[in-house]
Amino acid sequence: MKELLAPLVTAGGGEVCSDFTRKLPGYVFAEFFNLTVEQGMEIKDASAVFNRAVQSGDDALIKETSLRLYDLARGIIAMRKAHPLDPAEDVTCGLLAAKDADGNPLPDDLILGTIRQLIVVGMIAPSVLIPCIMIHLAQDQALQEHLRRDPSLVPAALEEFLRLYTPYRGFARTANRDVEIGGRLIKKDEPIALVYSSANRDESVFPNPDTFILNRPNINQHIAFGGGPHRCVGMPLARLMLRTVLEELLTTSRITGITSDITMTRWPEWGVLSATITMEPLTK
Repeated sequence: MKELLAPLVTAGGGEVCSDFTRKLPGYVFAEFFNLTVEQGMEIKDASAVFNRAVQSGDDALIKETSLRLYDLARGIIAMRKAHPLDPAEDVTCGLLAAKDADGNPLPDDLILGTIRQLIVVGMIAPSVLIPCIMIHLAQDQALQEHLRRDPSLVPAALEEFLRLYTPYRGFARTANRDVEIGGRLIKKDEPIALVYSSANRDESVFPNPDTFILNRPNINQHIAFGGGPHRCVGMPLARLMLRTVLEELLTTSRITGITSDITMTRWPEWGVLSATITMEPLTK
């Protein structure tokens, strides 16, 4: 982390997405999947091309790069079948060793889809969320100093950042029974969209929803990671990564401003694709 962030701080800032946030998940996933850094960077590069294709609406490139991500996931699975590790220490081996309720191994296509989904979401979501946090801190110097003086508040601040800047707008789901929500009937088998970013700014749940409020009494109601059986499987890793980034930013630098227009994502993510900020190193 320090080595990745240091050039940006030393240079007095820069374009945070290309210089920092798009690189970070590659290193994290190398550790998470027990890969080499080179393999992690290969996954990062493929995910970045896939995301650019989605943002530009290039259907041919979306298909091509999506298949490339499946190939990378197959490669990880094949490597772990040939060279297994402790299932308690390796997520791929854990999936390969897992059994369903009837004692059968998980289907190959389920394992493949899980690994591929972990790659896509885990590579893209942090890269668009972290710039949102950095921009917020640049615009709220008092909060930045408050967190710097009391690092114990970082976990609470992170949850409010997740609520405010939920990196995925939502997902499509299908109702498995008739249900009435907010006075509207949703029928069984009806397709619906769960708009997480909207729910996390629902004024009936979160008073002053567009305002950063540290230690909201009901912050545990945010659904940045989904909920129920669809809760994000990478949630613990994501929280660890984001908390570490926030702590490192606060202890090594002061984010002083924004010097460019901010380019935002399209569907399905919500976050920053490009932004240039200014920073200065902290002297102890």
